[in-house]
Amino acid sequence: MNRVLASLTFRQLLGQRRNFLLLLVAVLPIGLALIYRFTEETELSRETGEFAVGMADAMTLTILLPLAALILGSAALGSEIEDGTAVFLLTKPISRWRIIAVKIAVSSVVATLVVVPATMVATWIIHHSPTADGLMFGLGLSTLVAAVLYCAVFVALSAFTNRAIIVGLLYVFIWEAFATRFFSALRWLSIREYATGWGEVFISSDESAIYFDPYLSSSASLVGACVAFVAANIFGARCLNRFEIGERS
Repeated sequence: MNRVLASLTFRQLLGQRRNFLLLLVAVLPIGLALIYRFTEETELSRETGEFAVGMADAMTLTILLPLAALILGSAALGSEIEDGTAVFLLTKPISRWRIIAVKIAVSSVVATLVVVPATMVATWIIHHSPTADGLMFGLGLSTLVAAVLYCAVFVALSAFTNRAIIVGLLYVFIWEAFATRFFSALRWLSIREYATGWGEVFISSDESAIYFDPYLSSSASLVGACVAFVAANIFGARCLNRFEIGERS
């Protein structure tokens, strides 16, 4: 049953409009990296590292990836709830937590396959090397973690409300893009900060520390990411259990 549900979710997510969005998410970082590489006369240096980290943080982790995860995560479950087909899904002999887990897994795989390679290729182009400072693999790991966490949160959100897109946009642009950047104490509750902290697993040289200095350590980011992921799964499953009782407003 899990395999059938995953297959149906994959087909549901890979619609024409979503494919265009995913293509944009993949092409834009690589396109900007190529423009930078061939218009700026730079070699492997602190400057290229700063640009790669800055682009990944300001564009991919803050805007492109959260928006892609919001569209995928909310559609993985929310579209079935909106068109009424979720009733047939909920009548099947499958645990609610399994439904949430499959939806999160599928949306995470789709987001990861698009964003992680694009981020790594863009970093390679900008920084001139796939191994220098561990930057390419570090930023790739950061986007992988962010993709999974964002999708988990947005799938759970779609189980909670039929206004998941609106709430998700507020979360992305007010909480992640604004509040956590201006109020450092709030960074302990930021998916972007958790993801960036994971990058330290690969980005740990003295030179890279000049331009890569995450607020949270890798250990704190690991704990925060695990708590956020488990909480999203539990919350989503509880919301889906309550969905059977009455209609959502």
